[in-house]
Amino acid sequence: MLIGSFFLLLLAACNKDQPPPEDPESGEGKYSIELIDEYLLDIAEPSGLSWALNKKDLLLVDDRTNQAYIISTTGKNLSTLAYKGDDTEGITIDGDNNEIWIAEEAESKLIRLDSAGKEIDSYLLDFQHDSKKKGLEGLTYDAQSKTFYVLNEAEPGLLITWQLNKGILTKKELQFAQDYSGIFFDNADQSLWIVSDQSKQLFYCDKAANVKQSFGLDFQKAEGVVVDTKLGRVYIVSDSEHKLYVYKIQKS
Repeated sequence: MLIGSFFLLLLAACNKDQPPPEDPESGEGKYSIELIDEYLLDIAEPSGLSWALNKKDLLLVDDRTNQAYIISTTGKNLSTLAYKGDDTEGITIDGDNNEIWIAEEAESKLIRLDSAGKEIDSYLLDFQHDSKKKGLEGLTYDAQSKTFYVLNEAEPGLLITWQLNKGILTKKELQFAQDYSGIFFDNADQSLWIVSDQSKQLFYCDKAANVKQSFGLDFQKAEGVVVDTKLGRVYIVSDSEHKLYVYKIQKS
C-alpha cells in the first residue's frame, strides 16, 4: 500500500507541469496568428470586409461615404462600385451568381447588387432589437448551403441565418464578447470567424458560433475580417486606425 501511494505521488510530481491533453473536438490550440504587415487605407471609416468576386482582391464598405470599394491585399484602392447606400456595415459575395451583398445597419436591410455594384433588390430583416445604432454589423455567405450569416452588433448580439427564398432561418443570441463587428465564413472548413471591436478579439467558431479559439488584437475598432487558412493569411480592417492589418495564420 505504501509503495503504491509513493508511486502515485511520484507520477503526479512528474506530470504536474504537463498541460492537459487537447480535446480534438474543441479546436483549442489549432491555430496561431502573427501580425506581419499593416497598410494605411484611403478610406474614411472602413467597415465590412470580404473577398472580391475575383477571389484575389478585397471588397470594403465605408460607413461614412456609404460606398463600396475594391482594394488590394496591400490596401491599395483599385475601384469604386456604383452602389451608394445608407449606413453600410457588412459586405459579402455570392460567387456562384456573381453578386455582391451589403448589410445596412439602421434599417436592417440586405442589399443585393450585380457585379458592378448596381442594386438589384433589397430585403428587410424583421427581428426584435433595441437600437438602430447597434444593428446589422457583419455579413458573410456559405456557398454550400446558400445561407447568409448576419451579425447584429449588440442589444442583443445576434447571429442570424437567412436564405433568399426562405428569409430568417435561425437567431442565436451571442454572449462571448462585448459586441460583434465583423464576420467571415470559411468555406474550406465550414467555420465562422468573428471580430469584436470592443473586446479587441478575433474568434474562431463553428457554424453555430460556438467559440473554438480566441485571439487578442493590439488595435482599436476591428470592423471586418477575411481569413484564408489555405494561404495562411488573415485580413482585418480597423475603423479608427484606417488600416488593413495582415496576419500570418498557421496550425500550431
